[in-house]
Amino acid sequence: MASTIKKRSARKKDSAPSFVSGERKQEVLGVAIIGIGLLTLLALVTYNAADNPVAQRFSLDLLLRPGDRSVVNALGLTGAWMSRLLIPSFIGYAVLLWPGLLVAWGYALLRHRNVEALKTTSLLVLGTSFVLSTLFGWISTRMDMDIQSWTGLWGTGSATWMQSVFGQSGSLLLLILIIVLAVLLLVDRDIQRSMDRLENVFRSVYGKAETWWLQRSTRREARTERRRQLLEEERKAAARESRERAGEREKIRAEEAAAERRKEVLTTPENELQDSERDVEIHVHEQIVEEKARRGKQNAFRTGKYAFITPPVDLLNEAETTGPRVDYDELEDNKQILLDKLATYNIEIISIDAIVGPTVTLYELTPAPGVKISRITALENDLAMALAARGIRMIAPIPGKSAIGVEIPNRHRELVLVRDVVETRTFSETTMELPLIMGKSIEGEVVLQDLTKLPHMLIAGATGSGKSVGVNTFIAGLLYSVPPSLLKFVMIDPKKIELSVYSQITSHYVAMPPEADDAIITDFHQALGTLKSCEKEMELRYDLLKEAGVRSIREYNDRFQKGGLSEEDGHRLLPYIVVVVDELADLMMTAGKDIEAPIARLAQMARAVGIHLILATQRPSVDVITGLIKANFPARVAYQVASKVDSRTILDQNGAEGLVGNGDLLYMLGSRVMRLQGPFVSLAEIDRVTGHIGDQEGPGPYILPSIETEAEVMGGAGSTASQDRDELFDEAARIIVRAQQGSVSLLQRKLSVGYARAARIVDQLEDAGIVGPFEGSKARSVYIDDQEALEEFLRGSTS
Repeated sequence: MASTIKKRSARKKDSAPSFVSGERKQEVLGVAIIGIGLLTLLALVTYNAADNPVAQRFSLDLLLRPGDRSVVNALGLTGAWMSRLLIPSFIGYAVLLWPGLLVAWGYALLRHRNVEALKTTSLLVLGTSFVLSTLFGWISTRMDMDIQSWTGLWGTGSATWMQSVFGQSGSLLLLILIIVLAVLLLVDRDIQRSMDRLENVFRSVYGKAETWWLQRSTRREARTERRRQLLEEERKAAARESRERAGEREKIRAEEAAAERRKEVLTTPENELQDSERDVEIHVHEQIVEEKARRGKQNAFRTGKYAFITPPVDLLNEAETTGPRVDYDELEDNKQILLDKLATYNIEIISIDAIVGPTVTLYELTPAPGVKISRITALENDLAMALAARGIRMIAPIPGKSAIGVEIPNRHRELVLVRDVVETRTFSETTMELPLIMGKSIEGEVVLQDLTKLPHMLIAGATGSGKSVGVNTFIAGLLYSVPPSLLKFVMIDPKKIELSVYSQITSHYVAMPPEADDAIITDFHQALGTLKSCEKEMELRYDLLKEAGVRSIREYNDRFQKGGLSEEDGHRLLPYIVVVVDELADLMMTAGKDIEAPIARLAQMARAVGIHLILATQRPSVDVITGLIKANFPARVAYQVASKVDSRTILDQNGAEGLVGNGDLLYMLGSRVMRLQGPFVSLAEIDRVTGHIGDQEGPGPYILPSIETEAEVMGGAGSTASQDRDELFDEAARIIVRAQQGSVSLLQRKLSVGYARAARIVDQLEDAGIVGPFEGSKARSVYIDDQEALEEFLRGSTS
């Protein structure tokens, strides 16, 4: 007992806060270094050679008794002495790079950033400043110019030495080569990637030049053909006049009538539009090239006594190619097919723009004045057949443009990897609370969405369309951007294999009720209890927000971190909770109404307290995505689905049935629909990332409130006690499920009972969640699809 008391007192003594914490000391040091850097920059920028005589006599006595010695430098005597020491007496104006380093180091310390990456950058910048000084010295000695303020003593001496060792030309080329290498390393540190980008630029310029030359030649040939036709018409007119003068008017009339009949037979809309086709040019738009973030950056966080380091990017696979490959032959072929097919129906197109994306190319067709949009959209299947494409999608019209969009799959798709997104500055510098990686747009732009603004996500897609990979992409993006102290996952996986890899992050990122057997919930009853537990967590959080006098979790956490809320009053840092369900259809098939109620309640109310839902299903039917669920999920993602009915169920419009699979998706937010290519992440990559997290010591899972009774799990009124049910309840349930028709008259016939008893049994079936509510003259909906699921439900309700 005495030892326990001693340990507690020692722990209290260790946890006593010091006057200035280590983090605060680091912030003060960062501010001081930034101030020194700015003062140094001010002294260097205002350097004046007229201050040198005073600066040469700089001493402590001069500082204490400056007298009337005025200087031009904005930092006074100290600035004059410092600038003279660094500029003419050292490396010249190249020293202006140094204050920037000081500011960068100070900012990194102030924001608690990882300073390991700055060490290499600092060495490169310092080396570059000395090389620049030498280059200025080379120019000074070669041009016989006196620019000591640019060269410094170092520049003049090193340039003279290099010219004597390597000669005039050799020393210049060597200096330029060193500077180019230093700039490449500073900008990207990946010389191969930089060379690939330069090569892509040259190829793009060459391709455009070649296309322009071909189009110019085609226009020249068209003008020559028109001139020949005009000359031919003039020759015929002259011959006609000569025949008329010769008295052959009747013969001319007969010939004209015959020519008119031949024209009616042979002339087609395709011939009428032939000249206009030749003048249509295709304009290929440049892809957006996302800027890469500096590599080697890993953020470190601390939660209590546990330190956490975010996963390194090297755990993810790197793409073999950089950027989409533009196949100009494919663009030209598709353009000509579109024009020919539309010309067959006498539809004229005056311009075509092409935007090449990772998976599809968007052709923006501008029709001639007077052409109805409906005439073009009616030809969607004809165009798909003519193009021999796996499926095309039409956007009529494109919002904000007087054009019609036709999305055609590329022959060679670009593989977009999660690493391609994580390495971009768009992702690494985002200010979103919970950034979801949606994918790349047709323009090549990385698209992110903040889950806190959506606030929930509904995902649907057939088997093999990329739905499970999309869920893994969302989770991977959150693991790379949000620390464990601010994010927890509730993972429900009825199929037992989709989310099992995330069991490694239990100690850091997983939230679970105390009754759960495993971090990844796979049992139906535990899934229902977990959703009810999330409801309780929501209610407890609302109580905390009410006591704090705030309206959102962000305001609450800001106030708590600033010391405005006390832990003694029960307040704590509230992490975001993301509930991931894959697969929703399995849960809805087992007990639709019981599962639907907590999902709908969380979707309606949980946004303000930081609880968000991601629901995924491969069966987007109306009995899975019910109207109540759908109404609370404005953000939806549709991968390739089996039919137009499924597409309308998830998106309220057609289109998802024509996607090409493998991550090709339609993202809908409100009424806006965008086509994206979802990034690919393999299970091996996910395993490496979760392994990196699992190898670090963590505080353990986030414990949700306990669900105390079975009745509370099943939802009160929805769990009618078996002793209160009619003795024919089980048999009636089997009849209803077998017929898939919730009807009182059906039970009267099959069970040979009166109307009152049959109606009472139907009410009990509704309370149990087997059939739906009364719908007038229509039969009630049946929520359980097969006998096996029913028997499992009946066993669970009587146990």
